[in-house]
Amino acid sequence: MSHSPALNFRCRHWDGQARRYCGAPRARRYLPGYRCPLHTPSALAGRPEAPESPSRMRT
Repeated sequence: MSHSPALNFRCRHWDGQARRYCGAPRARRYLPGYRCPLHTPSALAGRPEAPESPSRMRT
């Protein structure tokens, strides 16, 4: 089954300094909500992104 993680969802990362949500298009869903590539949990922690699924690592 094909799954498209990013449709028309916008990033819901709150920028406290600007007092607004990021709003970038094509956000993926994470536990804290929809996030663009700049605001994923890994990006905010300074770590590389995990692969989308473990099966993609197999050759």
